[in-house]
Amino acid sequence: MNSVNPLTRTAPLYGRDHELLSLRHLLESARSGRSGGLLVTGPPGSGRTALLERAVSEAPDFTVLHARAAPGESRIPLAGLHQLLRPALPYLPRLPHVQRETLTRALDTGEPGGDLPLAGAALGLLTEVAAQSPLLLHVDDFHLLDPLSRRVVAFAARRLTHDGAVVLLSAEGPEPGLLAGVPALRLRPLPERAVLRLLRESAAGHGGRAEDGPTEPVASALAEAAEGNPRAALELLEGSTPDQRSGAVALERPPRSHGELTDAFVERLHRLPEETRLALVRAAADPHAPESTDPDVLEPARRAGLVVETGGRTVFAHPLARSAGYHHASPAERRSAHLDLARAHEDARDTGRALWHRALAGGGPDESVAASLHAEAHRAVERNGHAPASLLHEHAARLSLDPILRGRRLVDAARSAWLSGAPARAGRLLERVRSLPVRSDRGYAVQDHADLLRAEMDLRSGVAIDAVQRLGPAAERLARSDPGTALRALLQAGEAGCLSGDHERFFATVERARTLVSEAVPDGGRARPWDRLVLDYMTGKAAMFQGRHREGAELLERAERVAERIGDPEALVLGGIAGLLRGDHMRTRSLAGRAVTIARRTGALALVPQALEFLTYAEMWFGRLSLAEESAAEGLRSAVGSGQDNCASHHRGALAFVAALRGEEDDCREHAETALALAGEHDVGLPAGLASWALALLDLGSGRTAEAAMRLRSLARSGPGRGHAAVRLLITPHLVEASVRGGVEVRVRRAVETFAGWAEATGQDTARAQVMRCRGLLCEGEEANGFFERALELHSSGYCDFEEARTRLLYGGHLRRSRHPGRAREHLYTAMEAFERLGARPWARQAGQELRAARGGTATPEAGGLERLSPQQLRIARHVAGGATNREVAARLFLSTRTVDHHLRNIYTRLGIRSRVELSRLVGG
Repeated sequence: MNSVNPLTRTAPLYGRDHELLSLRHLLESARSGRSGGLLVTGPPGSGRTALLERAVSEAPDFTVLHARAAPGESRIPLAGLHQLLRPALPYLPRLPHVQRETLTRALDTGEPGGDLPLAGAALGLLTEVAAQSPLLLHVDDFHLLDPLSRRVVAFAARRLTHDGAVVLLSAEGPEPGLLAGVPALRLRPLPERAVLRLLRESAAGHGGRAEDGPTEPVASALAEAAEGNPRAALELLEGSTPDQRSGAVALERPPRSHGELTDAFVERLHRLPEETRLALVRAAADPHAPESTDPDVLEPARRAGLVVETGGRTVFAHPLARSAGYHHASPAERRSAHLDLARAHEDARDTGRALWHRALAGGGPDESVAASLHAEAHRAVERNGHAPASLLHEHAARLSLDPILRGRRLVDAARSAWLSGAPARAGRLLERVRSLPVRSDRGYAVQDHADLLRAEMDLRSGVAIDAVQRLGPAAERLARSDPGTALRALLQAGEAGCLSGDHERFFATVERARTLVSEAVPDGGRARPWDRLVLDYMTGKAAMFQGRHREGAELLERAERVAERIGDPEALVLGGIAGLLRGDHMRTRSLAGRAVTIARRTGALALVPQALEFLTYAEMWFGRLSLAEESAAEGLRSAVGSGQDNCASHHRGALAFVAALRGEEDDCREHAETALALAGEHDVGLPAGLASWALALLDLGSGRTAEAAMRLRSLARSGPGRGHAAVRLLITPHLVEASVRGGVEVRVRRAVETFAGWAEATGQDTARAQVMRCRGLLCEGEEANGFFERALELHSSGYCDFEEARTRLLYGGHLRRSRHPGRAREHLYTAMEAFERLGARPWARQAGQELRAARGGTATPEAGGLERLSPQQLRIARHVAGGATNREVAARLFLSTRTVDHHLRNIYTRLGIRSRVELSRLVGG
């Protein structure tokens, strides 16, 4: 007999690995004849039911007896026991006559005939069932059962000890009186990453489309409001509108929820006295407000389980109770609550919160309040981040009398929305600016500021050349009235030109910026730090691209110093790019890392993926592939979540690059092809160049040197939309290596001299070592030896183990062919060990081949278990072992399902297993 009640719809079990291990241990013990029990406790929606149902799904060989308490049956004697034991009644004839009669009479009439006889009869029946097969007895919402059923189930739970039975009970809290001796497992709030995963995958998991799910910032806001409760997260998601999920419209505060659990809290609220309910509306509107409510007023809410005392404050017992308390109040009740809260914050001299509540209370236009809100919004960025600042700007615009001021405040709201990672909301706000009746000169400037923001958004998510065409005219119109903003427009226009690979347009933009700053600064005057940073950055980059490397390096170093002093994320990103262009990867790593930290703290989520681009490049340069991959993967998630497609293609290119160095061919091709397709659509040459470079590296590492040389030669000649000046410079060492080893005629000496000029100007020893390596490859005999030896001397004071290992590999090959096998083996051993340590398997393989040719041993310990897997395969194995489907794994790692299928087949082959169950045991063990 195997009987299972129909399962209710529950939240998936994410973030419950520890709890699942406890359940699996109980089940395994029961299969061996030992019994055990567990009381799972937690608030409504925490996943108690889902955990018990997972136990059922993992016990197909058990007889299952199940009961779920129904509040309406709590006063019916033995209703719960009847539900639980009914499927086991065919075993009644096996009981002694007295027990059989006791149990039959009790279940038929609800008359127990004494607690002990009934409990003994029920235990006897359960023992008979367990004698035939392992028994799983589980009762959901044990605390809601009728009292007699609770006593009988508790009796059995403490006595089924050696019968191969598992007793699983769930309740909101512990039951120390009834269940003494039964271990309790309290479900803690889920970590944020588990709630975010639940929110991301819920739409697709219930038949919807992934694109209908919440954007990353919206998901983060919902996860915060859910406080780690999975059902609360799903009901908050259900309460949001499509526009809110896309970020086009801001979530309410608190977010609205919808679902059965919300309805249950609404019912409790409606039964409260009016005075108590109104006090809860105020508490829901602002949990941090000064407490002024008489404690006796809240006593009915305490008895109803809606609020609790924590740290001397009265707080909502459940996140959905707060949502229900606010959104199921009338508009008049909410307005009254906000006015009361505004006065309370004014008394406490918290002007920011007071202004916020006055804005939410509604009312007509009021320039005094609007101006105060606008000022508070600027102060709020450092304190609370850009998302709340955007809302304050928007409220200020709503209360503004002057359409010009309204437009400016809407633009500020849009900019903060864009920076907070809500591009759809920013676009919706800019549409409102476009519809404003502003015709004066001041009004024209408002539209120019709006155009500037639209163009900046295009730069990150649209066709790069469109951004250039929009930014140039806006800069010209702003030059006289607002030169600082005009320079910002020129900076973005220059970045758009560079991104597309149209360097001639970039050089023209730089000249216009130089003229603008000279006109704005009087003779003998000094430019503002930000203007100085922008000009040094733009002119330094132009000098580098035009071959004036020493001049460019000096200007870019100055830009780095100014960026460090300014210290905001935008300045730090520019400083990081400057460091990268002059080969100062240590400084790039420092500046980009600071930019990421500050951007996160201030809620400037749109800047996070931009800063991570350059942090990733720095990590790649040092050969830290795992750190580079981690940065690129996070950057890709952030870029996709904040609607920055062009930034996403950068991170795709970087992931392709890392995969190429590791020899993960399928992943490299998938990331590179996706980046190239998007780059082609949006006319962005830099990520296209990076993706093509990654494919060339894949060929080079796999020994397809002629193909690598042809691909790199094409990249060196690429024009706008297909390549980039920095990429054409930095591929030089690979181009030389591929052309020499592949026997492909490529004119590389001029490129080497250009690269040498850049390396000398930067003063970076690793770059200078690469120059020596190139010259060694282009020479023969002792002359080549001299260049290689000089390269290794320079590497000894550099920081890039990967490039040093590549030099040793190439030098070792040269020495072997020159009949110096002993010297060759020394370098090849060192290179192979470095490549293996860095995870660069194709190059480790090449070093091993050269070593064997030089008659050197390459024996390494046989990898065992999970050590046989590549880093990507290990990630996939862990996701699959955790219960993720192939489609879910593909979404998390930004791969196609086909690629994940291919990896999983290889994982099974390498580990010698055939199923997900075996994989789960191996990884879990």
